[in-house]
Amino acid sequence: MDEGPRFFTVEEANALVSTLEIEFGRIARVRSELAPLIEALGGPDDAVAVLREGASSPPGLEAEAQALRRLAAEITGAVERVNGLGCLVKDVEMGLVDFYALVDGEPAFLCWQFGEPAIAHWHPV
Repeated sequence: MDEGPRFFTVEEANALVSTLEIEFGRIARVRSELAPLIEALGGPDDAVAVLREGASSPPGLEAEAQALRRLAAEITGAVERVNGLGCLVKDVEMGLVDFYALVDGEPAFLCWQFGEPAIAHWHPV
C-alpha cells in the first residue's frame, strides 16, 4: 500500500543537507569525468546510444563505453539514494532537491540547491 510522500519540517530537511552535499559532490565529480568520454564516443547522441539497454560498444571504444556506463550507474545510484530519503531530485545538473512539507497547512516544497548551507526557499506544490 502506497503511503504517499514523506512530509518534512525545515529542521528535518536541514538535517539531511550534509548527506545531500556528499551525494551531489559525488555527482559533480562523476559529471566532470563524463565530457571526455562523451566526446570520445562521438558526441551526446552516440553516448546516449551506448547507454541504451542491450546496446553494444562501438568498435575500438569498448573501454570508453564501459566507463560511461559505470559513471552513469554512479549518478543513478546517487539520485536513487537521495530520492530514497524521501526527497525529490529536481535537477541533477544544478543539484536541486525538493522536500514535501506543509506551509501554513498547505502542501509545499522546501527547496535546496547544492552548495547552500540550509533550506532557504519554498514554493507551493
